[in-house]
Amino acid sequence: MTDTPLADRLVAHRGYAARYPENTLLAVREALNAGAQFVEVDIQLSADHVVVVFHDDDTQRLCGQDGAVQALQRADLAALSCHYPSRFGENYRGETLATLAGLRLLMQQFPDVVFFIELKRGSIELFGRRAFLQAAASGLAAVRDQVVLISYDRPILQQAAELGWRIGAVQDHWPEADDQVLQQLKPEFLFLDVKALPAGPLAWQGVRLAVFEVADADQAQALMYRGVELVETFEIGEMRYALTCRQEALDAQ
Repeated sequence: MTDTPLADRLVAHRGYAARYPENTLLAVREALNAGAQFVEVDIQLSADHVVVVFHDDDTQRLCGQDGAVQALQRADLAALSCHYPSRFGENYRGETLATLAGLRLLMQQFPDVVFFIELKRGSIELFGRRAFLQAAASGLAAVRDQVVLISYDRPILQQAAELGWRIGAVQDHWPEADDQVLQQLKPEFLFLDVKALPAGPLAWQGVRLAVFEVADADQAQALMYRGVELVETFEIGEMRYALTCRQEALDAQ
């Protein structure tokens, strides 16, 4: 991707999360409208096995109301307002908690955009890998070419790879050179916490590197020059603008 414009190497982390409640269809739509070529969202499973787009295991932070996502029926989740009150106050009250079905319809309007779909560990632990993966795969079948399934859980990624899905591993530390599990998994992407990166050039056995979370354009550009392919950011609009300006300056030289 060395010839790809810098701004097009940004991933909208949970949509346009700096300005809109994360993982809502509103946040994803606005990230797409801002020009995002890559979007990352999180999915969980409701008590009645409906796949929903949500990061936390609990609804308190995003909805201002206690409840375990995996213990609630889809109808109960649909009644919640996903407006992130501690961050946005009442500005987005009434914004609904997204389902994978709703996300899929939005994805189909932007067929050239790649979506990284993170399978959250809370739902894996409660429902099991096979049930969660089956529900996710069924909901994403129509947009399969746009999807990379990612997770901290390596066994579920192995199962996904065996079914032919593109996969990306997520971890908070830089992998050892002899990480045999990761070598055998052969993920296309490796998502890493930016705080865990070593100094110097960045590469790990040909895997495409992505990092989270970056809100500074200078840092993002420096990471790309060091070998990172994709940079996740909550501030997709602001970061795209800043990197586009830098790209224009570089192209003018």
